[in-house]
Amino acid sequence: MGQAAASRVLDSVAANPNHVILVAERDGRVIGATTLLIEPKFIHDGGLVGHIEDVSVRDGERGAGAGSALVRAAIEEARRAGCYKVVLECSERLVPFYERLGLSRHSVSMRRDLC
Repeated sequence: MGQAAASRVLDSVAANPNHVILVAERDGRVIGATTLLIEPKFIHDGGLVGHIEDVSVRDGERGAGAGSALVRAAIEEARRAGCYKVVLECSERLVPFYERLGLSRHSVSMRRDLC
């Protein structure tokens, strides 16, 4: 992504209080990040759902707890926002990682690529 596109994305995120980016740092350097999207629902009396997206930790930094800390921080941020649940999608190989953080398998994810 180029500088101009990144600036547009950051401007969009900054304008939306329901779009939260969390970062993990080590020695003043960003080593990981995740996004929390807070969605108001028509069900559950307008309750909020937190969508954890794009959990990413830099190569060479994995296994030291940054990913776990990011997910825990996203869950806590969703709790503070009043979400009644958090959801995320992951590859099969990451299921044990998320289960250790208290998440559980639920339903089936479907998708249709548009591009």
